Amino acid sequence: MLDILPVMGEYRYNMDGKNRVFIPSKHREALGSPLIIYPSIRDRALKVCSLGEWREITEKIQSLPVREREPLMRFFNRMGDTFVPDSQGRVTLNADLVEYAGLSGTVVIIGCGQNAEIWSSEEYEKLGSSPSFDADVLRAAAENADV
Repeated sequence: MLDILPVMGEYRYNMDGKNRVFIPSKHREALGSPLIIYPSIRDRALKVCSLGEWREITEKIQSLPVREREPLMRFFNRMGDTFVPDSQGRVTLNADLVEYAGLSGTVVIIGCGQNAEIWSSEEYEKLGSSPSFDADVLRAAAENADV
């Protein structure tokens, strides 16, 4: 197992009019550069990962039958891109990613262990009341993972 820093924490920042979002320094340190930012397939949010994790993801997708592989690769690669944070730690998101996640004003960036997610504050608040935060569901998942 690789000895890497976990991507943790919740941060709120304002996205400016040029679609620039600040990536927390702890996340930049853990993920390195460049960052890969792509749409989440499960939520109206963006995933942020390292180049190494992106390679692992695409290797898994490449092992799928072509009927499953091609739509997944189109989905992720159509909007996703590589980003190098500027000297102030910001990345400029493309319009497709901004629209997909419904980003404007305040964005929420959360650490998810190996990657991070970027949410609109509105979508993130909805998540807080969703079944994915149900205590019984979380307890059962933790028991299954033996944590």
